[in-house]
Amino acid sequence: MKKTIVKSIAILVSLSFLFVSCTGKEETPVLRMALQTQPSTLDPVYAVDYSSGLITSLIHSNLVRIDTEGRFCPDLALSWEISKDCKYYLFHLDSCNFANGRSVKAQDVLFSFKRLLSPSTLSPRWWVLAPLKDARIYHEGGDWNPESVEVIDDSTVALRLERATAHFLSLLSMPAAGIVCREKVETKEINYGREPCGSGPWSLSRWVESERMILEPNHFYVGNKPSIDGISFRFIPEAMTRIAEFEVGNLDILEIPHAELRRWRAAGLRLEKTEELRIVYIGFNTRKYPFDDRRVRRALNMAIDVDAVIAKILFGAGRRAKGVVPPMLRGGAKQPDAYRYNPQGAKSLLKEAGLENGFSMEIWQRENPEGGRILECVQAYLGNIGVRVKLVTRDWSAFKQAVDHGTPDAFYLDWFADYPDAENFLAPLFYSSNAGGGGNRTWYKNHRVDSLIDSASSLPDNEMRMKLLFEAEGVVFSDAPWIFLWFPVRYEAISGRLNGYHIPVIFNGQRFLDVSF
Repeated sequence: MKKTIVKSIAILVSLSFLFVSCTGKEETPVLRMALQTQPSTLDPVYAVDYSSGLITSLIHSNLVRIDTEGRFCPDLALSWEISKDCKYYLFHLDSCNFANGRSVKAQDVLFSFKRLLSPSTLSPRWWVLAPLKDARIYHEGGDWNPESVEVIDDSTVALRLERATAHFLSLLSMPAAGIVCREKVETKEINYGREPCGSGPWSLSRWVESERMILEPNHFYVGNKPSIDGISFRFIPEAMTRIAEFEVGNLDILEIPHAELRRWRAAGLRLEKTEELRIVYIGFNTRKYPFDDRRVRRALNMAIDVDAVIAKILFGAGRRAKGVVPPMLRGGAKQPDAYRYNPQGAKSLLKEAGLENGFSMEIWQRENPEGGRILECVQAYLGNIGVRVKLVTRDWSAFKQAVDHGTPDAFYLDWFADYPDAENFLAPLFYSSNAGGGGNRTWYKNHRVDSLIDSASSLPDNEMRMKLLFEAEGVVFSDAPWIFLWFPVRYEAISGRLNGYHIPVIFNGQRFLDVSF
C-alpha cells in the first residue's frame, strides 16, 4: 500500500511539472522539434526517407504543393493550365527567389527535372517524372526530348506527357521534384546535399552532425513570411529522451509514443490526433527462398494476431490494415478481407509448401524501442508455428542500405504517403520497375498489378481509375509480399506557447508559416 501511494504521488508530481513546463512562457522565438533520424541528404533527387523529405520540402519549392488539409495549392507556379487530353501542362511562375537572392526562372525547372531523370544522377526517385514524354528513354541513356520540358520564357514552362496521367500534379508535389539552384549544384566544391539552395520559405543555417539542424527564414522568399525566427530539429532516436526534453520545455511538438498514451491522455494537456496516411508492415524479400512462395507469406500473415498487438502494444492507436490503401483514401470502397488469425491454418500452408518442420529467418529493424517490442511479439507468434526468428537491429543508414539492396529475409518498415492518393500506396511499393530503393523493397513482381496500375494512371474518370487501383490492391493483398500490420493513429503534444499548428495530412504538408508564439 505504501509503495502504491508513493508511486501515485510521484506520478502526480511529474504530471504537475509537465503541465507547468509546457505552458510556461518561453523567450526563444525558434520552433524546437525532434526527429528520430538524421536526414541522409537535403538534395531533392536523393531524399527518400522521412527526415530528408520533410526538411528538403521546407528548403525547396515545387511547381505545386499540397497543404496541411491535402489540397493542391500554388508554389512556384502561380497558376497552370491543362489541355483537354491531359497531356500538356502550362505553368506560369510567380516571382520567386532562391536563398542566394537570384530569381527562379523556367530554365531552373528544366535543369532540375533533367537532372532528376538523368541516368548519371542515379536518383531512386526518377520515376516521379516518368510520365514526361520520352522520360524513360532519357533515363535509360537515350537522347533528351526537348518537347518534354519546354521553356517558353523566363516565367513560363510547358510539360508534355507520354500519356495522360491522372496523378501528375501529385507527383510534381513530391520532394524529388523540388527545384534546385543550378550554380550551387554545379559548384564542385559544394556537396549540394549538405549545402542546399532552394526557393522555399526556409534555408539551412547550421547542421551539426548527429546532433541538430537549424533552419532560418529564406530572406528572399516572396510568399508569406514565417512568424518565427527559425526551426531547430534535434536528432533524438530514443523516445524517452524526447519525452524528457518536452517535459522540461526544450521541445514544442512531441509525437507521443504509444506506451505513454494513457499517461498523456490523463494529464489533460493539449493533444493533436490524426489517422495517418501511413502503413506499417513487415516486408519479405520475395526473391529469397522460402519467401518466393506465396503460401509461406500468407501463412506468416495468418500466424500473427495483429488486433492483439494493436491493443496491447499500441494501446489502440492504430487501425488494422485490411489492405494497402488507408481508409481515408478509399472513398467508401470496401477493404479486402483481413488475414484471420489462424495458427493451425498457417501450419497447414507451411506443410503444403514442404516446410512442416518450420524454418529459420531474420527480420531486420532500425533502432527503435517500440519496434523492438512489436517484433518480439511477432517473434513469439511465429515461433508458435515453428518459424524461428532472429531479430537484427541496425542504425538507420545501415538498415536502409541493406533493405534497398535486398539483403534481409524480411524487414520491419513503414510507408508515409507522398501525396493523398490511393495510387501512392501501390505504384511506388509494388510496381516491378520500382524494385529496391525506388520503394518496392520486397522486389515484388506481378505483371497483372503493373498492368492495372498503368491502366489506372491514364484514366481521367476517377471512379473507373479507383476501381482498377483497388483491383490491383486485391491482387497484392492475396500475394502477401508483406505481413500487413496497421495504419497508425498519431498523437502529438503541443507546447502551450505554440499557436497555429496542426498535424498535416501529408508529412511535408506543414511549412510552419502560420505558427507563432
